[in-house]
Amino acid sequence: MREIELNNGIKMPQLGLGTFLIPQKELSRTIGEAYELGYRLFDTAWRYHNEADIAQALKDNGIRREDVFITTKVNADALYTEDYKYGRHHFLNKRNGKSMHDVVQESFDNLATDYIDLFLIHWPWEMTASMWEELSKRYESGQIKAIGVSNFLQPHLEYLSEISDVTPAVNQFEISPLNRHQDLIDYCKAHGIAVQAMSTFSHYRSVEPRKEIFENGILADIAHKHNKSIVQIVLRWMLQQDIIMIPKTWNPDYLKENISIFDFELSPEDMARIDSMNRGKWLNYIPLGEQWWLPRHLRKWEGFDEWDNYVKRSSLSKCITKWFGI
Repeated sequence: MREIELNNGIKMPQLGLGTFLIPQKELSRTIGEAYELGYRLFDTAWRYHNEADIAQALKDNGIRREDVFITTKVNADALYTEDYKYGRHHFLNKRNGKSMHDVVQESFDNLATDYIDLFLIHWPWEMTASMWEELSKRYESGQIKAIGVSNFLQPHLEYLSEISDVTPAVNQFEISPLNRHQDLIDYCKAHGIAVQAMSTFSHYRSVEPRKEIFENGILADIAHKHNKSIVQIVLRWMLQQDIIMIPKTWNPDYLKENISIFDFELSPEDMARIDSMNRGKWLNYIPLGEQWWLPRHLRKWEGFDEWDNYVKRSSLSKCITKWFGI
């Protein structure tokens, strides 16, 4: 398996298995089959409620802990009696009494491990500083091999650089041919932060495939040229950009298909054609609204203007639907 060396020297498999929404009854079989095919990276999170199932799956399949790379994530929901609420409902958030130490420890307990390879902050929340502080302590003690973030934009990353000397090893965010986010990728690479793609092929919190990718003429033409599937073309496109990938599936055929991307190469023309598909918009996970808690000078980032426009368009759309029924 090809590996990416992180900024602290830790090597991370470039292709792994995302486990969000894999049915519990399929998880153990899927992990066993994935391991046999060569997968060594398994991505989970406290919010997925499957950490303990993954630990059991490794045990059931006779997979040694030291032979796999496990990523998990700390989530704000773990700190509250109900799911964390945003915007005007923010005042309804009620803490459950757990400390940041407690909620991070839950992942260690669930995964039945004394170390975690990569621990991410799942989203740029207002408590990012305390989350980063706890992860940093465990990183410095050796309990966590590398720490990073998920869905962080340039100003969120700059905020971390202002409060800590520990640079994130990884930033995991939504990447696909439809939303390349080249500026964010370039920023991360310039600051030694490895880039990991998520939510590439499906819709928000679902397993429904995105037709704009699977029925795209450009991708279909390139796939035909290389005698590969559209998924393989997209994964290869990211592989050649040194992007870490975690496509999700529990279908045995797709597991094999997803990892069979190391025997061909896309030409510069192929890469350019795929790049041309970029719409420059977030499709599933939109972290542009997480600006209110940042210091004033970081809230001036011009990218946040897109969020204001998005809210205005969304509000107008809701009004039209309500008023005219369309």
